[in-house]
Amino acid sequence: MKKLKYWGVAVVIGSLIGVAFWWATSEEKDQKDPLNQSDAFVYSDNGILYWFELTSQKGKVKGTLHQQKIIEEVGKVPFMEEKKSSLTGETTEKGYEFKVNNGGNIITFDAWFSDGNLLVQKQGEKDNEVYKAVDQEELDKYVKALQQGLQMAIYHSEEKEKNRLRKFFSDLDSVYGYLYSTENGSFQLFIKIDEALLQGELTGSLLMMTDTGSKTNPYEETRYALNGITDGLMVRFFTTVDGKETKLEGNFHEGATRFDLSFWTTDQKLSFHAVTEEEFKQNYEEFKQKAQLF
Repeated sequence: MKKLKYWGVAVVIGSLIGVAFWWATSEEKDQKDPLNQSDAFVYSDNGILYWFELTSQKGKVKGTLHQQKIIEEVGKVPFMEEKKSSLTGETTEKGYEFKVNNGGNIITFDAWFSDGNLLVQKQGEKDNEVYKAVDQEELDKYVKALQQGLQMAIYHSEEKEKNRLRKFFSDLDSVYGYLYSTENGSFQLFIKIDEALLQGELTGSLLMMTDTGSKTNPYEETRYALNGITDGLMVRFFTTVDGKETKLEGNFHEGATRFDLSFWTTDQKLSFHAVTEEEFKQNYEEFKQKAQLF
């Protein structure tokens, strides 16, 4: 009985030693995994900074994909867009497979090490990006450099905006007017901007030409005074229709050559394009003659 008891104790001790050895070996293997050797893996490209923060344990990977991007939009002050996406993954024969949760959209990447850096390739694509292995101090330098890039973009944005506005209003002054025609030929609109100030104020008129379909009075035209504002992107006019102030609003496209605009007779925005004086006169006469033909 004593021998059996000793054998039982020996088996338990042996099992514990085995588990401890396996655990120690596993811990040592995890510590040697290159993913655990760096604080982050960084990729920088033209105003965009990405970095992975990763840990690997027993073949499973967890972490976060960070993104910082300088956003420069016309008419707006540059700003920094920041995103964080959770990541899970596992080791593979090639290296690793990462699954990044981008706002509910799961994106899968393959990754492997080369010359101490992490190469990352989106599944289904041929190209890969080299993410440099860095410590926290090096990562902070990348983040600081991007912040400095943002400050430079903000510094230059005011002059860029001034140049854009000067060009836009110069182009606007050279436009004779803007024309819209319905597909069925029922009416035609012509907007002429008489004065456009660099501060954004507009004054002008809207000529509405209508094919009434009446035999006694087939053609009718009405002129409305316009006051408005624009920043070269949005445009807003105010006029009076049947004794009520009416707002027309839309956006310029392709500089000063075209804009869309809401109109009180339809739920859809109408597309106006720039015309010369000769083009307007030709369209005006053709529309008028067509309306009067029966």
